[in-house]
Amino acid sequence: MTALARTIWITGGGSGIGLALARRWSREGATLILSGRDEARLQQAVEELEGPAHALPVDVTGSAPVAAAVSLIRERHGVPEMAVLNAGIYRPSTRLSAERIEAHLQTNLLGVVRCLEALLPGMRERGSGQVILMGSPAGYLGLPGATGYGASKAALLNLAEALWPELRRAGIDLRLVSPGFVDTPMVARNRFPMPFLMSADEAARRIIRGLEGRAFEIAFPRRLIWPLKALRCLPAGLRVRILNLLAGHQRD
Repeated sequence: MTALARTIWITGGGSGIGLALARRWSREGATLILSGRDEARLQQAVEELEGPAHALPVDVTGSAPVAAAVSLIRERHGVPEMAVLNAGIYRPSTRLSAERIEAHLQTNLLGVVRCLEALLPGMRERGSGQVILMGSPAGYLGLPGATGYGASKAALLNLAEALWPELRRAGIDLRLVSPGFVDTPMVARNRFPMPFLMSADEAARRIIRGLEGRAFEIAFPRRLIWPLKALRCLPAGLRVRILNLLAGHQRD
């Protein structure tokens, strides 16, 4: 399945990693469909792309809008060969808030589920497709200040692992992407040092390179990922003590 033959749907495609991926794939001749809540931003993004591209506003927190968007894509372009489910929110806080956690879950987890629910029947019927879920190293551990965001990404990691065998049998290639700190509007509110911060374009380059392989998870940079994964292997009591040392660097 070459890039020239692809129709690619990207949620959260108006900025950040989503747009950076769209720019690279557009230069290769793919047909891009960019979705998000900000119609003006989407239209601006589409106009700067080199190849065929379309803006399709959709709010992934609603099942009906997502189903309507996928139906429209199928009507106009067929079942997309690839879907990058990248829409997400990040609202850091050290204060426990049910409303804040629910907002993260509605977008970062259930938004993905809604998209999958609408997309997968067509991919299963065709017997092929590629789905990229945008995870985060924050899903590996309970990081201070990332209560809602981390919980939503931990659940997404669990969901991806549970779905992978089933989708593989159906001919669908499911991948999880877990980037470290990427210089996007989402992380601009952070008030702590962000090690190994990279541009969205560099993140897109690494993702595309990772998709050329067969690994389930594309996680980078290694200098950040491996220490976090090593922490996950420690006894829980020791792990939370180490994470507690980070709490002093967090501010609401």
